Amino acid sequence: MGKLILAGGGDEKQTLLIDKEFANLINKEKPLLYIPIAMDTNTIPYDSCFNWINSVFNPLGIENITMWTESELNNKRVEDLKTFSAVYIGGGNTFSLLNDFNKTLFTNILNDYLLKDGIIYGGSAGAIIFGEDIMTCSHMDSNNVALKEFNGLGLVENYAIWCHYKVDNDELISNYVLQYKNPVISLPEETALFIDDGIIKVIGTKPAYLFDEKIKKVIQPEALV
Repeated sequence: MGKLILAGGGDEKQTLLIDKEFANLINKEKPLLYIPIAMDTNTIPYDSCFNWINSVFNPLGIENITMWTESELNNKRVEDLKTFSAVYIGGGNTFSLLNDFNKTLFTNILNDYLLKDGIIYGGSAGAIIFGEDIMTCSHMDSNNVALKEFNGLGLVENYAIWCHYKVDNDELISNYVLQYKNPVISLPEETALFIDDGIIKVIGTKPAYLFDEKIKKVIQPEALV
């Protein structure tokens, strides 16, 4: 099984510790694959996304970055990912992201890639899709693609992932847990999960929070879930 970093969001200053951990994991002789398709290109075009990812990772020694957009996901196989050091899936609209991955069967490729020791970094929407269910995004994302199935890839045990967590989200999270019967790991900006061989560890500068029925548990950085 490969390695998975799921980040709660934030700018490059907030995610610096997380980004450094990711950079230390990968083979910098190979290109990094960047997939920014969750982003609304009417607001932020892909050229700007590509400039951003380079500004984040070039200073950390990752200087060779390849970007794939929607059309480049078609007819791909897991072998196509083996030429890359890792896959970085950016944030944006979670419904749109999962819809594109499902339509192109790229979710299956990501699963296979992880099973074959791949490394994936998902930020915000790119993190939420790896949980049990993506309806944790419904308070901030619009389902403008009319997605009908909300199951995520289910690679964080049975947890759903809540990103950009703030304490005033607690009631929304409790209602989600009651409605969908999934426990939730909530990630503030500056916080991520590092998943390696079934072990889930919190990384970053702020704690994560686990919600299960009426329980809210604080998980400090470097602690295991």
